[in-house]
Parts: sequence; structure tokens; C-alpha cells
Amino acid sequence: MAIRDITKAKAKASVAKAEATRRTPAAKSKAKTKVVKKSSQDPNVDQMFEVAAEMFRVMSAPMRLKIINCLCNEEKNVGQLLEEIDTTQPNMSQHLNTLFKAKILGRRREGVQIYYRIINERVVSLCRAVCVQIAIDSQLPGEHTL
Repeated sequence: MAIRDITKAKAKASVAKAEATRRTPAAKSKAKTKVVKKSSQDPNVDQMFEVAAEMFRVMSAPMRLKIINCLCNEEKNVGQLLEEIDTTQPNMSQHLNTLFKAKILGRRREGVQIYYRIINERVVSLCRAVCVQIAIDSQLPGEHTL
């Protein structure tokens, strides 16, 4: 934005402020009502943002992103995941449980083994898009998975 444009914008703001102070009390009240109506949101939009924030909260742990990355192509049990991801078994189980509760992962039991799989492909798409863009922007070397 050029300096001339900034100056014009400031001048318009000053004129609008001056006009607002000259309004009658009824006009001022009506103007305030309009602002309140514009700032109130549809409850469905608020709920959408809450759900999105919860999904981002779940996805905010690097360990969970690594788990999702490992499960993109096939289901795996905890032992297989531990071979690919450097962490402890209790830590892995805690993150798997969080992803399961968030309905991102599904699980099935086969004997004593529990196998995990992705059940929410939208999460994989979201992770892939974000991670690929970060890799591109950061010019990170190596293979980009997900």
C-alpha cells in the first residue's frame, strides 16, 4: 500500500469518526446494533471452529504425526510401530489411544496383538498437505512422506 493510499484511508476514517459524533442518539443506537449483528456468529460456525480446534489439538503432537505417517499405507501393531518410531511402548500406547479416541485411528485385536489403522482419511490429507507445504517452504532435504 502506498503512502498516499494510507493517507487517504486515514482521512476517510477521520471523516467517518466525525460523522459518527454528529449523529442523533437514535442513529448512534442503530449503528451500534448493526455492529453487534455483524459480530454475532451462527452457532454452527462456532461448532465447526470448535471441532477444527480439537482436531488441530490432537494433531499438534509430532509423535502423533509420525504414527499417522507410519499407518498411511497399512495397518500395524504396536511392535511394528516401535520399530519405525523411536519412543517407549507406554508413550506409543498413550498417543495411539489419543488418536483412537479422536476417531482418527481404528483398531482390531488378533490374538494378543492390537493392530491400528487410519479410519479418517481426511486427517491424512490434511497432514500431507501441511507437511508437504512446510517441506517446500523450508526447502527440507530428503523424502517427504505422508
